[in-house]
Amino acid sequence: MQQYREIKSRHQDAILFFRMGEFYEMFYEDAEVASRTLGLTLTSRNNGGASEVPLAGVPVKAAGEYLRRLIQQGFRVSICEQTEDPKLAKGIVKREVVETITPGAAFSDDLLDGARNNYLCALNRDGDLVGIAAVDLSTGEFRLAVSQASDLESVLSRFSPREVIVARDSNLVHTVKSPAGEEGPMVTEREGWEFDPDLGRDQLLDRFRVSSLEAFGIEAADRASVGAAGGLLRYLGELQPAGTPHLARPKIERPGGSMPLDEMTRRNLELVESMRGGETSGTLLGVLDRTLTPMGARLLRQWLLAPLIDRSLINARLGAVEVLSDTLVRSAMREALNGVRDVERLAGKTAAGRVSPRELRALGDSMARLPLLESALERARSLAVRKEEAAFDKHAALCDRWGVVCV
Repeated sequence: MQQYREIKSRHQDAILFFRMGEFYEMFYEDAEVASRTLGLTLTSRNNGGASEVPLAGVPVKAAGEYLRRLIQQGFRVSICEQTEDPKLAKGIVKREVVETITPGAAFSDDLLDGARNNYLCALNRDGDLVGIAAVDLSTGEFRLAVSQASDLESVLSRFSPREVIVARDSNLVHTVKSPAGEEGPMVTEREGWEFDPDLGRDQLLDRFRVSSLEAFGIEAADRASVGAAGGLLRYLGELQPAGTPHLARPKIERPGGSMPLDEMTRRNLELVESMRGGETSGTLLGVLDRTLTPMGARLLRQWLLAPLIDRSLINARLGAVEVLSDTLVRSAMREALNGVRDVERLAGKTAAGRVSPRELRALGDSMARLPLLESALERARSLAVRKEEAAFDKHAALCDRWGVVCV
């Protein structure tokens, strides 16, 4: 219990799943909260003192479902594992927190929707500007943006984040929180110094091993988003002590490339969510979505939430659509894509060292279909499609390493 209290003192804002053999045990207030939320039997154990300690536990093998329910209720959960073999331990088995799961920071398929990104966003106010840093931990996608404070709601709605972190002393908390009765992102408050742009710059330089942020197209005017990125990276470091090596290099987004749509407009137009609730039936997304892969479903959703306004980009996209209206081309591409799994998230798990043998095999099988997709693309005669084909990589060497035959 002394070991438990010491670890719990460093994770007071989370429910601590404390590994004891084949169970994750929860004690004190954590046990009481879990008992009410999950319907667990609340028992007690004698801690060697005058009082008994409230106790609730879940089997390790069944922990996924309990985690899902807690995260859906807006809780954060710290997973404390046994880090040595109990048979070899001298005294108390060593334990440490290996990750903290929040609505915005999750890898497990049980906690994710395959058809939408799971963004964790950080906001940083700098005068009339607000910097936004967004990460989808499941795919490694890392995006930066700068917005006028008056346009923040529109820009943030494109990400539809599950969790937002802000400085405790900023006025952004009230901007992000949803009105009473409406579901919104979890809001996590952090210390103001964590969003310092100079510290954020140093973190980005060190993290991606570059000498200048100009390598990412980041300029002096993006100072607010650099501060947000620093706060986000520091937070992720606490949630994932083992690191996040799969994070991609940040992409900076400039205003003017897409049409800003605020939450009210998005809802009234029923672009991705019905006014009757969160379902997609009857929405524009529901009408258009005939995608075969989770990656395509997520990309289509992003496009609908950020309509293009640049004529050249619009014409390029329309050109690709015209080519894909050819029945033979479209059929060949759909045949190639049929059976492809969620490559983005499987690759993210692999890079982060969290992939299972079955998932690794699914990634290999999906990659083995790349030559078929390349053959389908060769039938296209659109400049937009040919540009994609030019950047195509079949990854034949990787397929061979996994023992997958590319045909």
